[in-house]
Parts: sequence; C-alpha cells; structure tokens
Amino acid sequence: MAYNGRLDKEAPDSELARVRDKLLSINQKVRKFSQLYKKPSSRDEEEYTHEPKDDDEEVSLEVMHSKLRAINDYIKNRALGKSVKPPVFQKQEKRKEPEAPIERPEKKTSQIPRFTEREEVEELVDEPDPGAGKGVNVQPAEVTTVNLPDNVADSEKEVHYRSGVGLYLGTANIVASREVDGKRVFVRNERNAFLAVRGDKGTKELLEKLKIKYVALQDKLYVLGSMALSLADIFGRETQRSLDMGILNPSESESIPIVKLLVENILWPPRKKGEVCCFSIPSQPIDRSQDTVYHRGVFEGILRNMGFEPLIIEEGYAVILAEMESSDFTGIGVSCGAGMVSVSVAFNSVPVDSFSITRGGDWIDKSAASVLGVPTTRVTAIKEQGINIKEPRSREEEAIAIYYRNYIHHFLENMGEALGKKAGKANFDEPADIVFAGGSTMAEGFLEVVKEEIKTVNFRIPIGTLRRAEEPSTSVARGCLFNAINAEIQE
Repeated sequence: MAYNGRLDKEAPDSELARVRDKLLSINQKVRKFSQLYKKPSSRDEEEYTHEPKDDDEEVSLEVMHSKLRAINDYIKNRALGKSVKPPVFQKQEKRKEPEAPIERPEKKTSQIPRFTEREEVEELVDEPDPGAGKGVNVQPAEVTTVNLPDNVADSEKEVHYRSGVGLYLGTANIVASREVDGKRVFVRNERNAFLAVRGDKGTKELLEKLKIKYVALQDKLYVLGSMALSLADIFGRETQRSLDMGILNPSESESIPIVKLLVENILWPPRKKGEVCCFSIPSQPIDRSQDTVYHRGVFEGILRNMGFEPLIIEEGYAVILAEMESSDFTGIGVSCGAGMVSVSVAFNSVPVDSFSITRGGDWIDKSAASVLGVPTTRVTAIKEQGINIKEPRSREEEAIAIYYRNYIHHFLENMGEALGKKAGKANFDEPADIVFAGGSTMAEGFLEVVKEEIKTVNFRIPIGTLRRAEEPSTSVARGCLFNAINAEIQE
C-alpha cells in the first residue's frame, strides 16, 4: 500500500468502533476455523471440542487510537527512508481461573514391573563434568524422567522406586537400567568402543570444543563411545574394543581403565550403600574354551568400588526374565550380541541350561568387510543405518545379507544340536517358545530369515512360538534389573 499523508488523521470514533467490531468478528471466525483442524493431544487426554473459546479482550477506543498513531508514525518514517523499529505492543495478561484437576484412572501394576515394553530410553548427555579429574571428559549430566501432574502439590511429589540396577556388559554396547517413579524403567546406552588420537594440545582443545567424550591416559587421548565409531568410519580406521567375545579384550592394554570409565559414566550413584547391581556375562561357549574368572572379578571390583553389591546373571537368562513373564518365565532366551550368541533355558523361572556360540554380529561385519575390501567400521555403519536382509539395496548390503543368513543358520544349527543332546535334562515335553534379543536381531527381516533357516536344520526339540523382543537392544539390561530388584526384595 502506498503511503498517504492523510493516514495520520484520526478517524471518527464511530468508524473506529465499527472497524474494531469487524476485526473481533473476523478473529472469532479464524479461531473457529483453526479449531476444526486442531488435533487433540493424547498426552493431556482432555475432552476435545470444536467450539471457540470466548475469551477475546475488549479493547478501548483510546487504546486503539494510541496503537494507530504508533503504526502511522512508523509508516511515515519508513516512507521517508528512516531506519526505525516497528512498534511493539504488550499484551495484558488475563487472569486465569484455576483449572480443575483431570481425573485419571489408576494404572494397575504387579509387584514386579513388566519389562516387555520400554517406558523410557535416554541417551548419554555429552557434557563435560566440571568436577571430573584432569584429562577426563566423560561424565554425563543427570536427566530426570519423573513426570507428575501439574496439579500435584510439591509436598506430594514423592518418588517411589525399588532399589536395584541392571547392567548389560556387551561387546559392542553397555546398557544400564534402573526403576524410577511409577515402576517405569530408565535406560542408558553407550557404545563400548574407543579410538586413540593424537595427544597434543590442539587435538584436546578441538575435542572439548566439539563436546566429544575422551579420556587422557599417559600421553595419549582416547575418544570414547559412539563418536569413536563415527570418527573411525570417517577416517577409514578400526575402532578399539575393551571387550572381545563377551569378555575383557587381552589384546588392548587400555581395556580395563577405559571400560571402568565407561561403566562409571553410564551408572548412577547407588541409592544406598550396597545397592545390588546385577551385570551380565556370556554363558560358557560350546565351540571354544573360555575363562571368565578374571573378567568377572574385574567388574565385581569396579562395582564394589562404586558402592554397589555385584550380582551376576547369564545373558540368555536375562532375556527370559525380561521377555517371558506371560509364559511364567518358561522357554528359551537367545541374546544375539556382537561377540557371541548366548542361549539359556528356564522352566517356571528356574534356569535349566545355558551355553553360547562364538559367532556374533562382529563376525558378520568382519566377513563382509573382507570381501568388500573396506574397513569393518564402514560395514558396521551401513548395517546400523538400517538394512533389510531379505531385500538388500546395494552391493554392500547384499554382502551383509549373505553373511547374516549364514550367521543365523550357524547358531540355529548349533543350538539345535546342543539342546538335543540335553533334551532329557531339559525335559522338553511341550514345544518350547524362543525369544530373540540383542543388537544383531534389529536388522529388518531377521525373524523371517530365522523362520526360514530353522526348517533347514535338525533342531531336535519341538518348537513353539518364535518371536523377537519388542526392545531387543535393552532386553538383557532390563532382565538384569529384574533380577537385581528381586535380590533386593529377598534381603
């Protein structure tokens, strides 16, 4: 609109009042129209209505005169080429009547929380801890997960929980879990990997600027967690692991101090002295000799130094506790990790048998990387970005899918043979349900390939339902938590 010098003259009050009423009428129509497309919030669970709220503010003619003068002055100055800021009008806050609290039905919960559905999953916060030791930049900020209604008084906001912590010590990931208010499960996940980088001042300043978790040991810097994998992929390097085949990696001299930092980083402080922390270990392999005594002793010492009372559980049995409550904890739990496949059998929550097979997700990555001529980290990154092993879309994904199928066939064949030899001990009179968990099960098409390959092997025992855990990556940690809570209750 072109500037007109007569715009600054005041219009008659009657005309101004008419304009005001017209604007209020248009405003109501706009609000009513927008209500027709507004989606109700499932979180608030309030009753949805299409009727507009009649809360339009009555504006006096004097106020409108004042606002029009300010607008007119702004238009004139802009037309004259002056640099001026547009007028800002402060809206008077209306007094709100207190809302009546929303009545919500009480949720029925059993004595032991159901872990078949993950209620809360949080990532570590990559913020340095101001109180951390020199050269260490790994401590996350604590994040609350307790959500309470706004109408609850502060004095009533008491957090109810049971003691106990679960800790999954995986070859590729470390996962911690604990119960918070309302029997919800709070889960933390961190990549169990590190990467050595230059220890000069410039590298350290860059890592701090980018808020990348690292630790300084002697004259070297080590990038920790997920960023180690990302940097290794970018620069065509291989990540370093503190664990190999489910136990401490003897080929890495820094394994113990680094995994100690990762565990201290991911766990919460004990809620009481001697709080139970149940951590997982792999079962004894059927295809190689493996000593877990040193591995167990190291982590028991780490947890005791933190103020916890350590408790050990095998990975497959943790899967049963997390996923088979509806079948009275009877069936076969399979943890498909990066280092190996751990299998456990239980009847009415009593563990009957367990073993492991030393071929896991790492074997898939290394084998595919070998035929593709690329670093293992490149294959890992492709796999974890999301692939369908039934429908590969590239040469790289096709190689991964081929080795994935071979990996599944291998552990099913060995499972069937091992379980068949001990069928009398396990007393498989009824078909056994099997639940699969772990990071290697997260590829799309995994369960379909399992159902196809199990028909090609002599499984030797009757099979019931085959299914994958709803939250495969946290299943073992939640089973560890289940066991820790039960141990606390029994004390």
